[in-house]
Amino acid sequence: MRFVYKDIHFGAIASFYVIALGLRLITLVVGNKHPTLWENYAFQLFSGLGPIVGALVAMTIFKRRTAYTITGKSVWKSIVTIVIPCLVFGIIGGLDMGKLCLLAFTYGLLEEYGWRGFLQYELRKLPVWQYVLIITVMWFLWHLDLNQRSVLPFFLLLLFASWGIGKVATDTHSLLFCSAFHGIVNISKHGMLSDTPFLIAFICIIIFWIVVWWHPLLLLAGGLYQFYPFFVTSLHKIEEYK
Repeated sequence: MRFVYKDIHFGAIASFYVIALGLRLITLVVGNKHPTLWENYAFQLFSGLGPIVGALVAMTIFKRRTAYTITGKSVWKSIVTIVIPCLVFGIIGGLDMGKLCLLAFTYGLLEEYGWRGFLQYELRKLPVWQYVLIITVMWFLWHLDLNQRSVLPFFLLLLFASWGIGKVATDTHSLLFCSAFHGIVNISKHGMLSDTPFLIAFICIIIFWIVVWWHPLLLLAGGLYQFYPFFVTSLHKIEEYK
């Protein structure tokens, strides 16, 4: 029996979530027994493996596909989306800050491949408010260390992130962009925005992303760039005809 409704495969979603929760639980148990592990970059990345592993397993077993890819609709836009913030934070805060930015974006990709790349695409035929709420609840419960957080503010943060990052995924199909959005939110939670240079950099990076991905002048320039080969070919044909 196939548990499918509106092309939503509930068996695939259940498998994804069980794996994501299982790996998350293992990380929390090990991390609580050995708290110093949380200072290790490799262990921090391991704590985010659940969503990507769950997604890959579910997509393989149930033969599910996604239109949301690593670079989405534009390779160069996805690359600069990641590179520029790391360079900016590296210049302001030094090499360690640049590394932290890259780590945050890498961790973000591990999560976003599951939450947006798999789950949101699987639920895409539902109304936006429905899939945003479903993802928010599942994402919220995945953060099992709820005793360490203010529950309501954290839920509202995830609700906003599910809508915001979901919008990024829908518009750009770029999981790198989703991971950058996710990563910069995580960075901002460490109190860095109280430092004026980092606050200015944060605002400038958000504006930079908007300009790169959505500014109409850039879209026009991209269209002209794509039209250029056709224009040149037409000119050559006209010259040959003469």
